[in-house]
Amino acid sequence: MKRFALVGLSILCLSLAATTSVKAETRMETLAMSTATIVNNPVVKTRITPFALVSLAYQGEYRTQGIPGFGSFQSAVSNKKITAKDLVKAAIDANQLTPETQSDRAYLNALELQLSFADS
Repeated sequence: MKRFALVGLSILCLSLAATTSVKAETRMETLAMSTATIVNNPVVKTRITPFALVSLAYQGEYRTQGIPGFGSFQSAVSNKKITAKDLVKAAIDANQLTPETQSDRAYLNALELQLSFADS
C-alpha cells in the first residue's frame, strides 16, 4: 500500500514540475490555440470546442457570416434566431470547422447546451 502511495506522489510531483515549467498564456492565446483549423492541416484533428465556438460568436468573430456579437448575440440566442446549426455553419464558412460537424449530433447537443448557458 505504501508503495502505491509513493508511486502516486511521485507521479503527482512530476506532473506538477512539468506543468509549472510551462509559460503562462493569456486567455486569448489559449482560445486561439483551441480554435486551430483542420482545413489547412488534415493530420491535426483538433477543432473548436462548443464553449470556444459560443465564446467566439459572442465576441463577434462571425459577424461577416451574419452572426451578431455581444448583446445582440445574447438577444438573438434567447429569441431563438440563432441555433447551434447556424453557429456551426458560420464556423464552417470561416474555415474553422469541417463540414462533417453539421451531422455530428454529440457536438450539436453540446453546442445547444452552451447556447442555453449563453441565454441566461
